[in-house]
Amino acid sequence: MNQTARAASQLALPVLLFALLPLLGQPSAAAPQALINVRLNDDLPPAGDLEAGDPSFQVSPDSQYAVYAADAEIDDALDLYSVHVSGVFDPVRLNEALLAGQKVARFRIAPDSRHVVYLAPQDTAGVDELYVVPIEGGMSTKLNGPLAPGGDVVHLEITPDGARVIYLADRQTDDVFELYSVPIGGGTSTKLNGPLVANGDVRSFFEVSPDSARVVYPADQQTDEVIELYSVPAGGGMATKLNGPLVTDGDVTQVAISPDSARAVYLADQDADEVSELYSVPIGGGAISKLNGPLVTDGDVNESYRISPNGQRVVYTADEDSDELPELFSVPIAGGPATKLSPSMAVGSAGVYFDTHISGDGARVAFRADTDGNETNELYSVPIAGGAATPLTGPVVPGGETSFVFGISPDSARVIFQGELTTDGVTELYSVPITGGMRAKLNDPLVANGDVRSLYFVSPDSQQIVYQADGDTDEVIELYRVPIAGGDVEKLSGPMVSGGDLRVNSPRITADGLRVLYAADQETDEQIELFATFDESLLPATGAYLPVVIAP
Repeated sequence: MNQTARAASQLALPVLLFALLPLLGQPSAAAPQALINVRLNDDLPPAGDLEAGDPSFQVSPDSQYAVYAADAEIDDALDLYSVHVSGVFDPVRLNEALLAGQKVARFRIAPDSRHVVYLAPQDTAGVDELYVVPIEGGMSTKLNGPLAPGGDVVHLEITPDGARVIYLADRQTDDVFELYSVPIGGGTSTKLNGPLVANGDVRSFFEVSPDSARVVYPADQQTDEVIELYSVPAGGGMATKLNGPLVTDGDVTQVAISPDSARAVYLADQDADEVSELYSVPIGGGAISKLNGPLVTDGDVNESYRISPNGQRVVYTADEDSDELPELFSVPIAGGPATKLSPSMAVGSAGVYFDTHISGDGARVAFRADTDGNETNELYSVPIAGGAATPLTGPVVPGGETSFVFGISPDSARVIFQGELTTDGVTELYSVPITGGMRAKLNDPLVANGDVRSLYFVSPDSQQIVYQADGDTDEVIELYRVPIAGGDVEKLSGPMVSGGDLRVNSPRITADGLRVLYAADQETDEQIELFATFDESLLPATGAYLPVVIAP
């Protein structure tokens, strides 16, 4: 469809749907829900496919658009497309056409849902540059300035307020990566890092503060191969070193910014080489606090630390008291005595695993641990400031254990987890109140050799779980929905062609909770496409199925 015809359809179709609404009527209270399953992408050529990245697509924060990469026009040329989640419009290609073998390397949807920022070799084959384009399609704008011969843009982030794009590029010297900031609508790029020592680089694990005011970045800025941590205003200005003096061969290896944008928490072998410890510092620079307690010989703080959503505490795992026995600790973010959260460990136990989660209200921590030395890890919940750890797993079949896949519902009420609890070797899905109680198995009985697969997704209202499983046919992964405390299970994915199944980890629930999007070779085996599923009975009542046309 050409752009003129597409624009005409986008203007006419909402009018038509509004006109039909009185004819559709409202569903009665007793009317059963009917699932609508819509393919969102246009027909793909025989060799066409959605990009195999994870995620293979993104959904706009306003729940209106999906953006995906696919070789829909030229085989092995991955272009970027947007499509309305209703499926009533044709997808729109966002980038200029790419040559075969070229692809959009990375993309982000802006927080205002109006723009997409992406990296692609759009102007020069083999050279990734930075562009912004309206999410409904239109003219793209290049955001980076001229690049050095051989240069590329390699990483991008959008500030949470949507005003600026922070990007990493070897813009002035090939293979010397520096950090830049540019208004999202285009303009002059400002270098954020200070002058680099010979062979120095800014590293890609930089962070933007939640208030969009500052960027914290790691770089060997002053000494080659010594990674230190700096903070700079997001629009440019003087960079301030955050870490303290490093021991010989020491480095900063990880950083996180508190939700209130007040502090940076970083991991470094700052005081002893090869001994990782945890530090906190005001984001603009100042006094540094070591957060962990004294470590046993050969002890370390692990990379799994978390800052609570209210920004008050840091939770970390470390073999602080016994070498090779990681335990769980909580400490005030500005420093103070650390409190051990995990229960006592028997001789020979593996300790606390690294995959901890903090509830959204900041009150409790969920974690996995082997506490008794029988190599069966179990799930626990504990108050974040300390207290008795409550076992959550419940009875486990001999040989079974909880999986590393678990999390906490958005309302902080329940823990959702996977494990081999009922049948050894069969992974199923469960939920349990976060303070303890009776667990509920969420999935229906599985086909022989079936499993609940990888991640699950919780609806924004914490009422429903969407999960993937080969529940009906062995090795055919399909999509299901179930109430969070257990109940009737509903299949969301459409009928699969022979050999087809869901791409693992692909589903996404829109922020409004009305649709689930997923990637699957549902209609053609080995051809991954994008689908949306939603309840017909909900949508006329809310009007949510009506497409939105964003004015220029």
